Amino acid sequence: MSKWYLSIFLVVLSGCATRSDFTAISSKNVNLSDVRIDRDKMKGRVSGEDCQHIIILFPTSGPPTLDEALDRALEARRANILLDAVVTWNSFYIPYIYGKTCWEVEGNAYDSYR
Repeated sequence: MSKWYLSIFLVVLSGCATRSDFTAISSKNVNLSDVRIDRDKMKGRVSGEDCQHIIILFPTSGPPTLDEALDRALEARRANILLDAVVTWNSFYIPYIYGKTCWEVEGNAYDSYR
């Protein structure tokens, strides 16, 4: 009987995660024919996230979106495209206590307008 409780406990505390890699990603309008990879236009590595916390049964905000996480990363460095980007979705929930769902974006910020 104790193995049964242990398996239920592990299922309850489990979470999910998904990772995707992108050569280039943006939520802005970018003319790809104008993009020339130049080190002067690189603005360094940047990250952004959009999260939703769930306390007991009540979410603290609307559902997180990839668009918002990407916008936060781009606006942090005033860029319009991320190169060599990694997108991660994480979620976990402990029933009736706490949960968290997040989109996270990380990549090299690039400004093709300069």
